[in-house]
Amino acid sequence: MKFIIKNQKFIPEKQAQISINERGFLYGDGIFESLKIYNYKIYDFKNHLQRIKRALEIMRFDADLSDIEKKSLQLIKKNNIKNGILRISISRGIGGVGYLPAKNLKASTIIQTLNSRKLPKNISLGIGKIVAPKIAFKSMNSIPYILNKIDATAQGFFDLIMPNEDQTIAETSSANIFWVKKNKIYTSDESCNIVHGCVRKKILENKNLNIIQVREKISSLEKADEIFLTNSSFLVLPVDYFSGRKLQKTMGEKIFNLMWQDLKNSCK
Repeated sequence: MKFIIKNQKFIPEKQAQISINERGFLYGDGIFESLKIYNYKIYDFKNHLQRIKRALEIMRFDADLSDIEKKSLQLIKKNNIKNGILRISISRGIGGVGYLPAKNLKASTIIQTLNSRKLPKNISLGIGKIVAPKIAFKSMNSIPYILNKIDATAQGFFDLIMPNEDQTIAETSSANIFWVKKNKIYTSDESCNIVHGCVRKKILENKNLNIIQVREKISSLEKADEIFLTNSSFLVLPVDYFSGRKLQKTMGEKIFNLMWQDLKNSCK
């Protein structure tokens, strides 16, 4: 039997329910966070928790985060998940008139374990038309990312780059993006309407890599030697093809190995 945690209580997944008046359900009024499970442990929990707290501050509501790491580890053990994904979803709660929430609502928190998704053999990337939203965290209101992913699948790509309004590079549906030109590594600056990814943060903090943060037009990627994507699920994912053009993967694979080693060292 598989379990979830709802508001600090373990509940069989098949018996889990939410109210039809839950604001996360009605309006996408909430946040979520995806964390990597490896060897029955949670990778980089501290940074993810900081991101949750920042998101709640921006959303202007509070949630009970006491013992959340301890409870999550108990859930992982209870569900016998050696490797996979931990998802933490926090809705503002129940109450309010339309979009305006009532005051002092009690937030609803659901924690669940998921299987890692299987990746295709070749990772192909295209250019999307859906503009990246001006938000720096993972909101339950994910319509732009959903539509972008639908477009990617319809066009035969793994994912599509989401542009800013000025056609500069933001990110993809579910990942931050890096690219390599003449052995120099670039990524979108935080002014580019990107989710501030935890894996991205770790890569930027590696002083040996000397990452350059820029605001560049998507057209500049036509000259990129490599492109790789980062998120908490796959860590680092080198791209095989960009708009049909074959790319190198040397730097992406090197950084993947660095992150993979960090994962193993952190989750011994």
